[in-house]
Amino acid sequence: MEKEQEKYLKKTAEEIKETEMTSDYSADFGQLAAGIAHEIRNPLTTVKGFIQLLKPYLIEIGKEQYAEIAIEEINRANDMIYDFLNASKPPQNKKTEIDLNKLIQEMKILFENEANIQNINLTVSLCSGNPLFYGDSKQIKQVLINIIRNALEACEEAHATEGKVCLIVKSISQKTQIIIEDNGPGMTEETLNQLFVPFYTTKEKGTGIGLSICRKIIEEHGGTINVHSNFSHGTVFKIELPSPFR
Repeated sequence: MEKEQEKYLKKTAEEIKETEMTSDYSADFGQLAAGIAHEIRNPLTTVKGFIQLLKPYLIEIGKEQYAEIAIEEINRANDMIYDFLNASKPPQNKKTEIDLNKLIQEMKILFENEANIQNINLTVSLCSGNPLFYGDSKQIKQVLINIIRNALEACEEAHATEGKVCLIVKSISQKTQIIIEDNGPGMTEETLNQLFVPFYTTKEKGTGIGLSICRKIIEEHGGTINVHSNFSHGTVFKIELPSPFR
């Protein structure tokens, strides 16, 4: 009986020690991550300052939107860092009215230089009804940026043909659709089946978490995200959002 108690106490002591080591490691890792996040903020603040200095010159040449979108993206990055540093706190409701046509136009401005450099034709087709949506604009932007960047990268792989990416806004049966089409190499059935699985990726330097986060964001907004693709015939991402906010 004494041997069993001694064995039990020894095992308990080892478990406590292991728990303390894990706790210490988590605390150290958390401190390191927080330190890195703070360091990232410093160059972002510097870049934002220079953009604000350049804004008057951009206004003169009619390119004020470039400065506004760049500053919005820096603010979005800062918000993501803030959310990371305050992950233990309850989330705040950041939903506002979003003009989806305007949002898609901003995406075109954000990516048009990158598309031109890669010789990709980036086009936009807007909805005549000017649909509005009630949601977190930063999160919806995060989804669109991820998918559009994937589309551009896919087109870059298809060297034999001119790259084409089209951003479309449609209003169908009280629902709004955002469609991102590309004429890249497409995906195999195996890739399609695994596409939203966390950490699955076909990219050499990919993390495999982008699309899984995208789907989570859209579902939390009451919407759906679907993908249609044929190998060597391009890919279509279709985001369907619930009835517009009135």
